[in-house]
Amino acid sequence: MKLDVTVMSTLTKEDYRILTSVESLQKSSSHLIPSSQIVQAARLRHGGAHKVISGLCRDKLLSHDRGKGSEGYRLTNSGYDVLALNSLRQRKIVSALGDKIGTGKESDIYLALTPTGNQLVLKFHRLGRTSFRSVRKLRSYGRNSQMKGGWLALSRLSAIKEFAFMKALRDRGYPVPEPVAHSRHILAMGLIRGVPLYQIRAGHEITPAQSRSVFSQSVAIARRLKGNGLIHCDLNEFNLMVDLSGVQGQLSSSSDEHYVRASGVDRRGGGALSEPMSRPDVDATGERILDHVDDEPLRRLEDGSPDPVVTLIDFPQMVSVDHPNAEELYSRDVNCLVDFFEKLGVETGGAE
Repeated sequence: MKLDVTVMSTLTKEDYRILTSVESLQKSSSHLIPSSQIVQAARLRHGGAHKVISGLCRDKLLSHDRGKGSEGYRLTNSGYDVLALNSLRQRKIVSALGDKIGTGKESDIYLALTPTGNQLVLKFHRLGRTSFRSVRKLRSYGRNSQMKGGWLALSRLSAIKEFAFMKALRDRGYPVPEPVAHSRHILAMGLIRGVPLYQIRAGHEITPAQSRSVFSQSVAIARRLKGNGLIHCDLNEFNLMVDLSGVQGQLSSSSDEHYVRASGVDRRGGGALSEPMSRPDVDATGERILDHVDDEPLRRLEDGSPDPVVTLIDFPQMVSVDHPNAEELYSRDVNCLVDFFEKLGVETGGAE
């Protein structure tokens, strides 16, 4: 699904009242919402409300559907995106939205800019994609079959749970992104340097000493989580970010000296969610093009290469060690890491 926020520049207070009313009504019903209920909840003039609803359907923020013996409206994913982004904008957390930098089985990742010019990452939780519909059975917050609101409600719960985990882990010194805020299904977090572990190729971008260091740090995270009563449940090369320069730990969340991924907007401008973001010194992946990095890494390894910095991401699926399958889930996490690093030629020693 392509996110187009340009529509936000044309939305009025009445549009947001209708969208918010439909959202509120969907929370208490699993059925389509009749127009009469929307008009009553939004408290707009009858004729004016129908005109607004028609415009929102045209912009694909609402959908007019017909079910078995019923007819009504529902909030679309785009409509939910607009409500969440507008909330973040009103709270002065986000002023501009950039390019998509990642797509997961249940999320989309975008760059964003704060009103003060700092870069953020926005994670849009999108539960219910056809490739990952078993979440209702596999996640604790999805097992209530009577839950109203469908996949949008589950996406919101997923974002809330991940924000809570991220804040708790960050407060205890775990290497995770800085949690900034959340709104509905969107999680705003600090930008971190590096690339996903799965994108690193042995002998080309990483030295043997660095491979061993990344493996050691990754397994240490799993063990530390278990020691604190948690199992990640999805700890693999897709959920670990690696900064091979080794300077991530020296950068503050407001630092502009070492960009991780460019926001693509001129920092001299105030920015707006309806404005495109473009920048000439950015490559196709969103990385700012730099000739060199001035900062020294925090530490160097025995071969002289920088000691990489590993950051843990994506954890709405974490469970307690009291879970009946905790040991099995922990072993699966570690085995995933062992399998990946053995392909890189790292001697893992059957880590557990």
